[in-house]
Amino acid sequence: MRLEQSLVLNRYLHSLFGASGLEDLKAALGRIEEGAGPDGQSHFFHALAGLKGLQLPLDALSEYDARITRYEGRLAKVRGSFTFKYFQYLSLLYTEVFLDRFTDDPQRFVRELNEWLGKLRAREVSLREFPDFEADNLRRLAFFMATGSGKTLLLHVNVWQLHQYLRHAAHPESLVRRQDRHRLFDSVLLITPNEGLSQQI
Repeated sequence: MRLEQSLVLNRYLHSLFGASGLEDLKAALGRIEEGAGPDGQSHFFHALAGLKGLQLPLDALSEYDARITRYEGRLAKVRGSFTFKYFQYLSLLYTEVFLDRFTDDPQRFVRELNEWLGKLRAREVSLREFPDFEADNLRRLAFFMATGSGKTLLLHVNVWQLHQYLRHAAHPESLVRRQDRHRLFDSVLLITPNEGLSQQI
């Protein structure tokens, strides 16, 4: 099985935008101006809002976009002029969608994933043995990105995103399970392959 075929969760997120893969979204966003427009929403938001196959409510998409734009602003204060590239934006947008759904109603989210997976299994023989999603297995995410694509920058934002949903979500226990019901991690352990990369953080 090809790697991209096995990234089923990623394919589910593509499907929410009426896309079968990243190339579809690159066609929609690749030439769009980066950064926010006069209304405070990103130009990417307006492009995505106009997609025919969009399955997300516009108010939810607008809220995700507004958060990403604020995170962009936080990074710009440290780095100077800065805007997310379309693929960085999509990575953060997918994280927003995932964290929102998983911490709002974990069981409903798992059901939706498995219903979608069932339809995918019926179409693709190579996925017939792909197991159902389970809530416990969704507590870890991996980001597969090329060298030089801005993973370190996105890592900072991913931590901010995680804290946002731990503080404000209906079901933070889907991410953090503590007997004292505290909504945050005691610490975040960052593992890097060398000292130089650690110093960049």
